[in-house]
Amino acid sequence: MMDFVEGVVAHSERLLAASFTIFVLSSVLVIVLSRIRKNEPQPPRLKETIPFITNTYQYLTDMGTFLDRATEALSENDIIKFNLGFKNVYMVTGAKNTAKLFSPPNIMDPNMFHTLLMDKHWGMGRDEIQMFEADRSGRKKAPIPGTESTPENRRHWYNHHQIYAKYLSSAKYTEILTNTFYRFFAERLDVDHPLGTWTTVKLFDYMKTAMAESAIKATFGSVLLDLNPDLIDCYWEFDEIAGILVWGLPRFLIPRAYKVRERLHNMTKRQVKVAYKQFDWGGAADDSDWDPYWGSRFAREIARWLKEAGFSERTASGHTMATLFGLNSNTLPIATWILMELIKDPPLFQRVRQEVEQAFIVDERTGQRRIDNVEKLLSMPLVQSVYTEALRMHISFNATREVLQDIYIGGYRIPKGSLVQSPTQAAHYNDAVWTSDGHPASEFWAERHLTYVEKSGENGPIREPQFSVNVRPTSYFPFGGDHAMCPGRHFAKREIITAMAIIVAKFDIELIEWVHPDGSPSDRPAQNDKRYAGAAGMPPDRDMKIRWKRRW
Repeated sequence: MMDFVEGVVAHSERLLAASFTIFVLSSVLVIVLSRIRKNEPQPPRLKETIPFITNTYQYLTDMGTFLDRATEALSENDIIKFNLGFKNVYMVTGAKNTAKLFSPPNIMDPNMFHTLLMDKHWGMGRDEIQMFEADRSGRKKAPIPGTESTPENRRHWYNHHQIYAKYLSSAKYTEILTNTFYRFFAERLDVDHPLGTWTTVKLFDYMKTAMAESAIKATFGSVLLDLNPDLIDCYWEFDEIAGILVWGLPRFLIPRAYKVRERLHNMTKRQVKVAYKQFDWGGAADDSDWDPYWGSRFAREIARWLKEAGFSERTASGHTMATLFGLNSNTLPIATWILMELIKDPPLFQRVRQEVEQAFIVDERTGQRRIDNVEKLLSMPLVQSVYTEALRMHISFNATREVLQDIYIGGYRIPKGSLVQSPTQAAHYNDAVWTSDGHPASEFWAERHLTYVEKSGENGPIREPQFSVNVRPTSYFPFGGDHAMCPGRHFAKREIITAMAIIVAKFDIELIEWVHPDGSPSDRPAQNDKRYAGAAGMPPDRDMKIRWKRRW
C-alpha cells in the first residue's frame, strides 16, 4: 500500500514538474514574442497634442478637420495609426492597401459597423443586436466555412441581404421603384410650378422638400407622411446629427442628438404600428408594386421578414428610420450638386439636356411626356460622367473593417481586434490618380470619365464620347467595396439621374446668386459642408437661388 501511495506521489511530482516546466517555457516564449512584436516596425502615428485624447475627441466632434489632417498625413505615408479611445485604428490609402481592407469577411469583418448603426441609428435593443452578432455565416448563399450548421432562419445577415438584393437591386424592382418615384416627383413639380411661369426658389432647399417627399412616398408609402406632417423637417434635423451619433460621445454629452433620434423614431414607429395592424396581409395589395401603408415591395418584405424572424416593432421602425437616412443622405446632396454644376455652366446644361431628351417620349394614352427607358437614360455617356464626377467629389465616408485575424498591410502587422479604415477623401482626391488634361482632382470636370472614339459619319469623321472609369475599384468606392457594398446603390443611381433628368428637360433655369441657407447673399459659391464629412454625401454649404420656368 505504501509503495502505491509513494508511486502516486512520485507520479504527481513528475506531472507538477512537467507542468511547471511547460509554464516557464510558455512564459518565456510569450515574453520573447512580445519583445519581438514590440520591436516590429509600426506605421507613423497621426500627431496629437494629448495622447489618446486629441485625435479621439476631434474624430468624434469634428470629422472634417480630422480627415483633412489624416489626408495630409496619408499623402506622405499610405498607412497611419491613431487611437479611437483605446482602440487601435489604422487608416490606409492606395490600391494595394485598400484591397487588403476589402479582404474576405472572415479576415476583415464589415459587420461591426452595421451593428454599430443598429445601436446608434436604429435604436435596436441589445438582445436583438446579439441575434445578428451571433450569426457568423455571412451574407452569401453558401455559409462561411465552419458555419454550415447555422439554421436558415438564424442566418440574419444573409436573409436581410437577400431582400435588399431582390427588391432594391434587381432590374425589375429598381425599375418599378424608379418609375414610382418619377411619377410622384413629376406630379410635385407640376403642382408647384405653373406651366410657362417664372418662379424663384433656393435649389437645395426645394430639393430637400420636393425630392425627399417623393422618394419617401415611393419607398415607404403615403401613410408615413400623413401620420407625421413634420417628418421631413425632423428628418433633416436627424441628418445633421447622424454622423455624431455613430461614433459619437456619450448620451449625456450630446442629449439633443438623442432627442432628435427618438423624435424621428417615434414617427416611424407610429407608421409601423398602423401598417402592421391595418395592411391586408395576404390580400390583393400584398403582391402589389406599391401600397400606401408600406410603399414599395422592398419596405413591405423587410417588414414581413423582421416580424417573422422575431424582431420587435421598435427594430422595424428603427430600420425604417435608418433607411430614410440611407435613402436621402446621399441622393439629395448628389442630385443637387449635379444640378448646380449644370446651371452654372449653361453650355454643359444644354449638352446634358440633349442627351436626356433622347430618353423621353410622349405617352400616346395621356399625352404627357415621360421617360421611356430608364436604362437608355443611364447609358448616356455625359450623364454617366457627370454623375460619377459628382460622387467622386462629394461622397465622404470611411470604409471600415474590424480585423478578425492578424494581417499585414503595407509591410506592417495589423493585430486582431484593430479597426482599418480607408477614407474616400484620400482616394477620390488623389492627384496622381485623377488629374487629367490639366484638371486637378480638386476640380469638378464633367468630361473626366469620357474617352473619345473616332467614327465615320455622313459628313466625315466624328468623335463619339464613351463613358469609362479608368481607375481601380480601390481608388473609387463611393458605395463601399467588395462584400459590403451599399445594396441600395442601383436605385440611388436611378433616383439621382431621374431627378436631374426631369428638371433639366422640363425647366429653363437661370442662376440668380449664391446664398447662405437663411437666404442672405454669399460672397462665394457652394463648397462641401465639412460638418458631414465621413458620414455620407456632403451637401453644399451654400444654396443656389435660381429662377426657372416649366416648359411642359
